[in-house]
Amino acid sequence: MWRKFCCITHQAKLNAGLFILLFFTCLCNSVFAQRQTYELRKIHIVYGSVSLLSFGAFYGLQQKVTPLTELQVNALNPASIPSYDRVAIHHYDITARKLSNILIYSSFIAKAAIFRKESKKDILAIGIVGYQTLLLSQAIANGFQLGVLRTRPYAYNPDVPLNMRTSRDARFSFFSGHTVTSSSLCFTTAFAYRMYYPESRYKKWVWASAIAIPALEGYLRVKAGKHYPSDVITGYLVGLGTSYLMHHLHKSKRK
Repeated sequence: MWRKFCCITHQAKLNAGLFILLFFTCLCNSVFAQRQTYELRKIHIVYGSVSLLSFGAFYGLQQKVTPLTELQVNALNPASIPSYDRVAIHHYDITARKLSNILIYSSFIAKAAIFRKESKKDILAIGIVGYQTLLLSQAIANGFQLGVLRTRPYAYNPDVPLNMRTSRDARFSFFSGHTVTSSSLCFTTAFAYRMYYPESRYKKWVWASAIAIPALEGYLRVKAGKHYPSDVITGYLVGLGTSYLMHHLHKSKRK
């Protein structure tokens, strides 16, 4: 029973870690919340609740997906993969996988640390917008992974251990949860920074980082054999889209 409880996936650990980091960031800084450039209204509770329930439901259903058998894995045909994605099946870089995990946490910490005196007064609202963006992007990613059941590139690679190729996680390639997480975190930061510091000379560097970090995350996920190029491009765009949506929905109408 205890062993079964401990066997949660890396993605679950990642999401739990992100939640804990955000919770304590908001808790420690909420005392500064006086004026809100992001408005928190009752309808936003609905947004967050729907995203949280969807994420939980999709994740629960993912745990019921049947992994591919050894026979099915050995019968996989690389020719069935579109030519623009086929390059990914030749990659299996453990170092790239580890770096991609570190990069997500670095993106998250940067979001908490980038704001100066003015925005720290609104850190609670900023944190909630960021967390709702993250929840929504993760819910969408989990839903697509469950619905598409695209086999990961490493499952086609005979050099990868069989237990990985026949794992449940090997069926959740489309689209990249790591890339959408990095994209949503980085672009949420960039949108908030632009709103608080429209005249800042650092604004272009914040946006350059927001564009580059998720792109690097996507590259590392392909290099690790975890995703195809189309998986990470989709994750990048979904993260950007959810960031813009939540920024727009929470932005104060007051001038």
